[in-house]
Amino acid sequence: MPARFRRTCYGLLLFFLLSPVSPAAEGPEWNADTLTGDWGGVRTGLSGRGVTLEVVLKADVLSNLSGGIKRGTKYMDNWDFKLNADADKLWGWNNTTAFLQLISNHGGKLNGTHVGSFMGVDNIEVNTNTTKLFHAWLERSFFDEKFSVLAGLYPVDSQFYVTDATGIFLHPTGGMAAEVAQTGVNGPSIFPTSSFGFRAMWQPTPKFYLQAALVDGVPGDPNNPYGTHIRFDRGDGTLAIVETGLRPAEEISKYAVGYWRYTPRFDDLVDTDALGNPLRRVNRGAYFLAEQTVYREKGDPSQGLALFLRYGVANGDVNTLDYSYSLGLRYKGLLPRLDEDEFGILLTRGHAGAKFIQAAATPLAANETALEITYRAKVTRWLAIQPTVQRIVNPGHDRALGNAWIAGARFEIAF
Repeated sequence: MPARFRRTCYGLLLFFLLSPVSPAAEGPEWNADTLTGDWGGVRTGLSGRGVTLEVVLKADVLSNLSGGIKRGTKYMDNWDFKLNADADKLWGWNNTTAFLQLISNHGGKLNGTHVGSFMGVDNIEVNTNTTKLFHAWLERSFFDEKFSVLAGLYPVDSQFYVTDATGIFLHPTGGMAAEVAQTGVNGPSIFPTSSFGFRAMWQPTPKFYLQAALVDGVPGDPNNPYGTHIRFDRGDGTLAIVETGLRPAEEISKYAVGYWRYTPRFDDLVDTDALGNPLRRVNRGAYFLAEQTVYREKGDPSQGLALFLRYGVANGDVNTLDYSYSLGLRYKGLLPRLDEDEFGILLTRGHAGAKFIQAAATPLAANETALEITYRAKVTRWLAIQPTVQRIVNPGHDRALGNAWIAGARFEIAF
């Protein structure tokens, strides 16, 4: 971690520690909810100042059992350091929240070296192991918290194109959908690299919302993947995304549509002008998502069966995929007396556009399909163990690669 960045983090933490103490509020039960407890009262003291500090480790051990590039096993992990601050308690800034999230990744590259899937197989696998800021923003709400604005380092996959029911899955498309994740020069502003931007949200009722974000079109530094980089280079342009939706009920229940667009134009995969230069095209797309709890267990509406569907399109002139979709289910509390456990099935398909297939040097399959079946067992309040099995059909759209079977487990620990 760069020394300057490390000193900044230490300075912010010291500033929070020395801020005036507000009246105590009910907070997390640190000794029960985390492995390391209350740190001798430090966490309770921070909570009284309006600051919550969380540390979570996700560690995955996955094996490619057959198909893909080759068989083998890899270990990968992701450390999350989250600091949420109530700026009203700290500095008297009404209706303002500050949030910092530092991520640190380690381990191998199962997909990159063993599977070869275009959509990926693990949502904490990164191209380069490094430590960086992922969130760093201030949010201010107005009009009885019906309208809010946010500015800072902001990944759009934290609030856009999000379905609660898919959060359980290890496959990357449980987060940002594949047809959006593929876009941009250095990817869009999503895990693991975010860019500076602004987001506005209007929520006049608990059931309706409208939100829009504008972020730098090239997150980080494509030439230096290590550490945190906030750059505004000429030609980066911006990525704009807007979404509106309904949340009819308190449990899992959401219906939304969205649209996104980059301001720079991108090279057409096939078509050229009279001089042989690629034609420049608009990079844009749209999506729809729906999730709904269809069965609730008696006595606890948070338990039961939820179904989900997501579908999105992207410009096939400039992108590999011209559409993708995901569907499946999540059941919380499936087994008796295991109320916090979750079971899920996810089916995702990414469809390669005609121009990508035309431009390829070898014959390609039009679809890559991923199926994941997983069960997240809450062993203690601070430990979860999640076995998973995946089937990848046509990894990388490459007909030469055999269909892959992947199995393993995630260990999630709250420190």
